[in-house]
Amino acid sequence: MALLEVKNIKTYYGNICALKGVTFEVNEGEIVCLIGSNGAGKTTTLKSITGLLHPAEGSILFNGRDITCMEPHQIVQEGIAMVPEGRHVFSKLSTLENLEMGAYSRKDNNNIQHDVENVFTLFPRLKERSKQSAGTLSGGEQQMLAIARALMAKPKLLLLDEPSMGLAPLLLESIFENVKEINAQGTTVLLVEQNTKLALAIAHRGYVLQTGEVNLSGKTQDLQNNELVKKTYLGTT
Repeated sequence: MALLEVKNIKTYYGNICALKGVTFEVNEGEIVCLIGSNGAGKTTTLKSITGLLHPAEGSILFNGRDITCMEPHQIVQEGIAMVPEGRHVFSKLSTLENLEMGAYSRKDNNNIQHDVENVFTLFPRLKERSKQSAGTLSGGEQQMLAIARALMAKPKLLLLDEPSMGLAPLLLESIFENVKEINAQGTTVLLVEQNTKLALAIAHRGYVLQTGEVNLSGKTQDLQNNELVKKTYLGTT
C-alpha cells in the first residue's frame, strides 16, 4: 500500500476545472516530483492534498485513511506538512519562534527542543540567526526556515512547493542537498518544482502534469531520457 494515493481527483476554481482526474501515488521513503509548466495544476494538487481545496470528485488516501474531505489542521495531525510557494514565514517572529510555531499541534512537548537542535544541525545558518526576526533573513535563509518549520511538525510526508523559486544557484544546490538528507533521515517527500533538471536529479520517480492531467510518469532516469521531457522541460534534444 502506498503512503499517499491520489485517485482521479477533479478540483475546481469556481467553474474552472483545474485538475481533470489526476491520479498518482507516493510510496514510503521516496522522493516523488511533480513537474510541468505554469498552470499545469501542480500547486492545485498540493492544495487538494492538504485540504486548502477539496476535490469535487475522486479521493485522497494517506496511510490507507481517506483524507479527501478533512480540514488542513486535521491533515497536519495525520502527518502531512507543506512548505508553500513563496516561503511565507512569520516575518515579525524570530527564527526560533517560527520553529516553535511549526510544532504547535504536537503533544510531545519534551521532544520539541531536541527537534529544534536537529533542524539547527541540518540548517546551521538558522542556529546562527535563531534570535533574528524572520523577515530580515535572506531569501535562501527564509526557505531554509520554511522547510525547518514544516519539519517541526514531525511529518511522515513533506510537501515542497517550488523550493527553488528566487534562489541563487549556489543556494539551490544547498537546499536540494538538504531535501535529500531529510529524505535519507526517513521523511517521504513530494516535490513540486519548475526546475525540472534539479527535481529529476534528486527524485526517485516523477509525474508530468499538463493542463490538469498526468500525461507521463516513471522513474526519473526514464523521464530524463524521454524525448518530450528533454525538449519541453530540460531544453535539450
